[in-house]
Amino acid sequence: MSQTNKIVGKIERFETHHRIIAFLIILIGTIIVTRLSVFVHNPNPTFFNFEIHHFDYGVLLLLISSKLLLFGSKRHGLVYLFLTAVASGLIIDDYWFIRQSVVENQIIQTQIYNSTFPSVVIFIIGAILAILFMRSIQRSKKSKK
Repeated sequence: MSQTNKIVGKIERFETHHRIIAFLIILIGTIIVTRLSVFVHNPNPTFFNFEIHHFDYGVLLLLISSKLLLFGSKRHGLVYLFLTAVASGLIIDDYWFIRQSVVENQIIQTQIYNSTFPSVVIFIIGAILAILFMRSIQRSKKSKK
């Protein structure tokens, strides 16, 4: 019976590991697609004198996906993972740009936006390293048991 539990535990860890990797790939892919699309067109509409950025889309999508995770069907877990990763990518990508300052000149806005790229890359690398560090701590705790 304990051999079966070990096999089930290994399968669960394997599945979790692949979900983390899939999440990071989707998140990074979202940032790359968003960065490339801004070079073609600045798609920020204005409603009630408020400019909507992809940060706002990410927050809205994150709110929706969190509700789905709480109340949705468990069999759609991969869809929820995808939605959450895309929402996180949109939020992370635009966070520093919005917080620095919003300038009316479109050329200056793009320059400021592009200047946030190193911050975003450092944040992504830091997040990946933190996740890997936490995973290694969990593995070492499980191996000691």
